[in-house]
Amino acid sequence: MNLLTHSNYGGSEFTFVVSRSSAQADDKVYAVAANKMRELEMTLIDFHLESSQMLEVDGYPAVELFYQFKNDNHVIFQRQTLILLEDPAAGKKIISYVGTCPGEFGEDHQKQYQDIIQSIKFHRAK
Repeated sequence: MNLLTHSNYGGSEFTFVVSRSSAQADDKVYAVAANKMRELEMTLIDFHLESSQMLEVDGYPAVELFYQFKNDNHVIFQRQTLILLEDPAAGKKIISYVGTCPGEFGEDHQKQYQDIIQSIKFHRAK
């Protein structure tokens, strides 16, 4: 897992996390996203899905989830992009990119998140 924290005001108002996990060879990205939503609904307090959409990241199909939940009576917003990549050794792997903001996911945070997602380039076998 990789973690990036960014703030213009000295606090950690925007965090970005990259995590990886394994998947089955026959998994589809939309099914992985549906499983992730069920997991979030069961584990997060007052989980509410704001939106979900299919998109592409560096030519690969992906799903973006935008949701909110409560943590210590504070509303937390997260935007999560899930991508499935082929992994010859293990079938497939799930790459998850998560941007988190307490209180709101404002325009500046949205731009930061989109800039990061749009900058992603995967190494391809030659």
